[in-house]
Amino acid sequence: MATDATTVADRQRDQTAEVFDDLVRESLRFLLPATLALAYVWAAGIVLFDAAQSGAAFGVFAVLGLTAWASRTLDERHLHGAIGLYLAALALTVTIIAVRFWSPASLYLYAQVLVIAAMLTNARWTWGIALGITALMLALGRARALPASDLALPVGFVLFTALTSWLGSRRLVTALAWALNMTQQAQKNAEEARQNRAEVQRVLVSLDDAYVRLERANEALIFAREAAEKAYRFKAEFVANVSHELRTPLNLIVGFSEMMATAPESYGGVPLPSQYRGDVTAIYRSAKHLFDLINDVLDLSQIETGKMPLTREPASLAEIAQEAADIVRGLAEARGLQLGVDVPADLPMLMLDKTRIRQVLLNLLTNALRFTQVGRILVRVRAEGQEAIVSVEDTGCGIAPAKLKHAFEAFTQMTEAQLREGSGLGLAVSKKFIELHGGRMWLESEVGRGTSVYFSLAIPHDGQEVRISPLVRSAARQVRPAEPRVLVLHDDVRTLDILRRHIHGCHFVLADNASAAARIIRDEAPAVVVADITPGEAPVGAASSLALPAHIPLLTCPLPSMRRIGLLLGAVDYLPKPITRKALSEALARLPHPPHKALVVDDDVHIVRLLARMLRACDGSLQILKAFGGKEGLDTARAERPDVILLDLCMPGTSGYDLLEQLARDEELSGTQTIIVSVRTVEQESRPIQGELHLKRDAGFTLTEMLQLLQSTLSVITGSGEGYQASAEARSTSQPG
Repeated sequence: MATDATTVADRQRDQTAEVFDDLVRESLRFLLPATLALAYVWAAGIVLFDAAQSGAAFGVFAVLGLTAWASRTLDERHLHGAIGLYLAALALTVTIIAVRFWSPASLYLYAQVLVIAAMLTNARWTWGIALGITALMLALGRARALPASDLALPVGFVLFTALTSWLGSRRLVTALAWALNMTQQAQKNAEEARQNRAEVQRVLVSLDDAYVRLERANEALIFAREAAEKAYRFKAEFVANVSHELRTPLNLIVGFSEMMATAPESYGGVPLPSQYRGDVTAIYRSAKHLFDLINDVLDLSQIETGKMPLTREPASLAEIAQEAADIVRGLAEARGLQLGVDVPADLPMLMLDKTRIRQVLLNLLTNALRFTQVGRILVRVRAEGQEAIVSVEDTGCGIAPAKLKHAFEAFTQMTEAQLREGSGLGLAVSKKFIELHGGRMWLESEVGRGTSVYFSLAIPHDGQEVRISPLVRSAARQVRPAEPRVLVLHDDVRTLDILRRHIHGCHFVLADNASAAARIIRDEAPAVVVADITPGEAPVGAASSLALPAHIPLLTCPLPSMRRIGLLLGAVDYLPKPITRKALSEALARLPHPPHKALVVDDDVHIVRLLARMLRACDGSLQILKAFGGKEGLDTARAERPDVILLDLCMPGTSGYDLLEQLARDEELSGTQTIIVSVRTVEQESRPIQGELHLKRDAGFTLTEMLQLLQSTLSVITGSGEGYQASAEARSTSQPG
């Protein structure tokens, strides 16, 4: 690298020397004829005014002429020799003039020789010639016996001329060197530009090829997208149908197991044997867990959120671990295995999706049961800093080291036991759930000694247990600093679950009346208050009368809820399956008058029997009528005039929707109160919610806030942004305070 740099520097110096030689050669070729012309004029003048000196004059001219011819001949091959010959001839000519035509003034002609020397040579030669001329002048002065005073002025003038000529030529040489360097740099840049242009041309050709390939890829992607959309529609229909088919038998399992476990008196006073109660409770818990998973699958098929929804709430990890262990305890005991749970008593409440964490523990416990033939299985929880570390340890066969790195890959079988019984999805799905909670999962195993699977969950930073306010009917969540608190004023606790599932980044709390809302506003200072409003009625609990601080905005709108969907369909309430006795009892309590006669309409005989048993458990004096289809239900309603109808929507023939329309058209039955009991969710009922949206803040909105609010609203209404498509009937108004 150093050798290359030296070679480049030498080449640049050689180029500079060549350029300077060309300039000197050009100057010399101009000076030679000019000198001859001046010598000829001078000789002619001498002949005219002093004929006696004509011989000497033409002798000087002859010397200069011969010198000029010789220098012109040598300048191509020996430039420096030509210059030296020319300067020597000039010095000799001046010396001849000074000797032949003696006059002290003739000594000043040596200064012209120095000027020419400075133009044609470098500084060293210039000063050498100056010193030589000075010595020659001193010798002439001594030969002529000139006083030192007469000789001092010519000598000083010659030396001063040498100095000024050297300074002038030095600046000229520097400027020329700089110009030459800039020229060389410009040439280099031009060469690089040419190379870059060639490279750009090659890149453009490559881009053209890439563009052609991209167009082809886009065409392939269009076809692939159409195929994916078709597949997604088929998947959504399949999931919806399968979910409905699964919900029906699960509703029976959940309902009957709940009645057997919590209301044995509904079976005519026949006691349930004590040895059955534990099994029934385990069936009830497992069925509830399976039903929660089916709800999540249906959510994923209906809503494109880009990630699996999590419903976080304060949860006891000890209770979740104990529930998961109780579900598999019977199987563990049947295999002769010890199953233990070790959780510290001072572990604080954590913000978790209980269903997901329970599923993770069930997956890990199920795997441990598959891998373990003798010994024990232990669920252990310990706190380390701001994390809770959960482990499921077994004394099974273990996993080979070569397979450990693939443990969390989907459809990967770790052992022969898993190959016989498992799908290979448990660990992969569990790891995803933990990562959605912001945690991590890892595994340790030793062949023949067992396996330990660990995962971490965040502990609240303040280290305190989450407190549940008695003013809020829903389970409160511990708020992270990044989540603004939103107070929801609504009398349906199920609305809070819908908001939490579909709106992320906010912490929702619920108050069911204005008094409770006022206390929460005073104690917790929410960022915004959202109040439900029914079309044609005032907001729930007279939200407009709340004494809100000027900086807290009030948003009133028809909030999505199961009860509102029921009202839109013509019913007074909407209960999702699986229905519980508590939910049914609360729905009956919300009716204006206690019912005396109830009609149950469903195409499933077992569902009718389950609802009838729940009604008897709620009110033993209630007269219960049964209908097994929409047409039979309408005939029974016309004949018996029930006070309340429990109606399923999805029935063959005359559906629940058809029955509601016929009840509304029948003048005698139009006032009959109907409670919908269906597997369909809020998201599946796509009917638009009528009503207005009002946003008010007494402190007003800044211009930036107003524009952002307007942009968000327009993006939803026009479909140009993320979010759900707004209905054409919905009207949105914004009122700055």
